[in-house]
Amino acid sequence: MILFRSVGRRHLDGHKELSKHSEIIHLDSKKGSKVYFPTMAPNNTAIKVLVAPGDKVKVGQRIAERTDFYVPIYSSVSGTVLEFENVFSTSANRPTKHIVIESDGLNTPSDPLKTVTLDSTKEEIFEAIKEAGLVGLGGAGFPTYVKYNNPKGIHTLLVNGVECEPFLTTDFVTMKDNVEDLLNGCELLMKASGAEKAIIAIKVHKEEVRDAIRAQLDSHPNVVVQEVPDVYPMGWERTLIKEVFHKEYDRLPGEIGVVISNGQTVISIGSVLLKGHPISERTITVSGDAVLNPTNVVCKIGTLAKELIDAVGVNHELDINLIPGGPMCSKAVNTDLFPMYMQMGALTILKAKTYKEEPCLRCGSCTHHCPAGLQPVEIRRALKAKDYDRMIKLNVMSCVECGMCSYSCPSRIELTDAMKNAKTVTRFKLSQKK
Repeated sequence: MILFRSVGRRHLDGHKELSKHSEIIHLDSKKGSKVYFPTMAPNNTAIKVLVAPGDKVKVGQRIAERTDFYVPIYSSVSGTVLEFENVFSTSANRPTKHIVIESDGLNTPSDPLKTVTLDSTKEEIFEAIKEAGLVGLGGAGFPTYVKYNNPKGIHTLLVNGVECEPFLTTDFVTMKDNVEDLLNGCELLMKASGAEKAIIAIKVHKEEVRDAIRAQLDSHPNVVVQEVPDVYPMGWERTLIKEVFHKEYDRLPGEIGVVISNGQTVISIGSVLLKGHPISERTITVSGDAVLNPTNVVCKIGTLAKELIDAVGVNHELDINLIPGGPMCSKAVNTDLFPMYMQMGALTILKAKTYKEEPCLRCGSCTHHCPAGLQPVEIRRALKAKDYDRMIKLNVMSCVECGMCSYSCPSRIELTDAMKNAKTVTRFKLSQKK
């Protein structure tokens, strides 16, 4: 029996007001602009390339396929394939080879994918999701169709519209402006999963999103909106499911009859499956205290981050940290010449700050705030001592890299990096034992 649990959550200043009501910037695909697509998947497996330099492609044309999972990759522009280039990959954290396509500025569409209707069968919807090439748009990038591959015992689809990372408002503006696609996506995913109802979870204080959805619920009687507390990391699926259902699970939400998808992913399901056009662009928040015009930018998938940064403006007199993603879960990089992949929802640009690390106070704040109930400072000690067995016993692989341990530490100890390093080492050690 567990006698003590961590609080596992904390209210953060979200800084959402910087961008959520700013005018959205649309970066058009101009003649001569370039987009980049990786030839390596996030887990370092090769991607099968289906085009060669000199080939002409159209928007929505299949140009590659992942080989770890079946995931087709579609061009976001029409134009010409150029020689492949090594550019920085945020997934691999190093330069890797990318397909480069130069836009002709015409956005000529390819033949559409096979569409479905709200009356299509479960099997037809699943196949359409698989062919759409969709990955989770909340940041993880896990292939969407895998969750809906012959699910059993599912009673509820949970739509994660929480967006708990500071500065990010991409889900907010996208859900507010695409309610019809969101609700159609719910209907399709309910049928695909066998769920009887859908719950769209959003944070309190997102009245515009809540009211926009509820205004259209009369024609969707099995869909409801539920508000959840404004705490971090409410968007982590274990925290969210515990809040909504008051239940916990061992490995997967399906064990308690729940399947969960990000709000923008559900919107994409409702759009792509009914209209037949693969995703070619997405909305990305570019915000932070070093940004001159924090806002959301709509750009073609594969656009270099530099183009988004130039569009919003940055105070170049400052030393800055450029973070691909939110400031809690992501790491700063030293280049803006990296492409925006489908799963990427933000660029956070902050004034650089230097913190002096102090000795550990043994206060337990890191453990108190860890949503996974871990002991980060003890795992850090085990990492320094190269005590790999202890790291395994301390359950380091359950870390979700949410950043709460570093954020809550009064001694400014960089625990999150230590946890990431400990996971990498432990993963390697475990692989050697197989």
